[in-house]
Amino acid sequence: MEEKIEEIMKQYPVRLVAKRRIRGAILLETKEGLFSLQQYQDSIKKLEFQEQVKQIIEESGYTYIDTGIPNETGELLTKDGRGNRWLLKKWFRARECNLYDENDIEPAVRHLAKLHNIMQVPSYPESGEMMPLPKTEKEVSETEKVMSETEKEVSKIEKVMPESKSVTQAMERHIREMKRVYNYIRNKKQRNEMELCILQLFPEFYEQAGSVQEYFSKIDCDSLWQNCIHQGRVYHGNYNYHNVLFQEKQIVTTNFEGAGLGIQITDLYDFLRKIMEKNNWDTKQGIKILDSYCQVRMMQKEEAAFLYLLFLFPEKFWKQINFYYNGKKSWMSVKNYDKLLKIKEQEQKRRKFLTEAKGLLFYSGL
Repeated sequence: MEEKIEEIMKQYPVRLVAKRRIRGAILLETKEGLFSLQQYQDSIKKLEFQEQVKQIIEESGYTYIDTGIPNETGELLTKDGRGNRWLLKKWFRARECNLYDENDIEPAVRHLAKLHNIMQVPSYPESGEMMPLPKTEKEVSETEKVMSETEKEVSKIEKVMPESKSVTQAMERHIREMKRVYNYIRNKKQRNEMELCILQLFPEFYEQAGSVQEYFSKIDCDSLWQNCIHQGRVYHGNYNYHNVLFQEKQIVTTNFEGAGLGIQITDLYDFLRKIMEKNNWDTKQGIKILDSYCQVRMMQKEEAAFLYLLFLFPEKFWKQINFYYNGKKSWMSVKNYDKLLKIKEQEQKRRKFLTEAKGLLFYSGL
């Protein structure tokens, strides 16, 4: 590994001083600054899209992001002797966001709202839309240039769209998975403590999942998704405490590997849900965080309703029983059982938060 790193770094105009491993990468201290080096296994088009988004953010005046560093030939990816591709990124001396500290949480949420205001790629023609026929040679040349650029943008966009274009389809699949696990356990002759707990909790959480499915048809989530795609709205995809760092008073945003076109409010859901779980579903804190986000970026009514439905769906319960079903069933995982018991313990407070959040987020008439 030492030789491999030295081989890669020879292709960059930096002088290496020290190195050590960090989460998912190698931290490099050089005379030119701090960098991270990681093996890259995704498509080049996806990387180009991520860097395009970072460029948009930088042009808005915010430079605290892990921008990719080109090598001496101007390429973002560098190959080692075995053909593996490596990505060098700007890095920072910073600490992770503390999900138990309001002095970290609220600035991080307001920062997310600022990013959502910024992260928008140029719009592009809808699929099948015809361009006007040119009448002169000059117009022909200009049209070919525009079409070429459009094809490039569409190509990039197609690579960063979610595999499933329907939020409702994904939710329906989760509900079927919950039912499949329930039927499997119910048909067993002997059940362990975890399986009995799943059977006990299932009716309540399955009812919540069914309510989400019912509401989806009323707020037309697919249209919301399509509008976000058409507007070029970009979500971060991994906005969590590992990727939100604090360098004194500056907030550093890293790891845009999950970035794509879609409903941005999913970032807020992912970040806030983890905060709520860590802080025992503190309703007062949760509502305060939602208000902090809206002070910077006001949600559309469809976004707000969608956010509520994300919280209403029992994601933690679904994940745990999926882990159970897809894992070894010959023995009971004490760790997963403890997580299931914690879900049970927190459910009353979670319901209290859902009631308050519904009044704040869900528009009248539904």
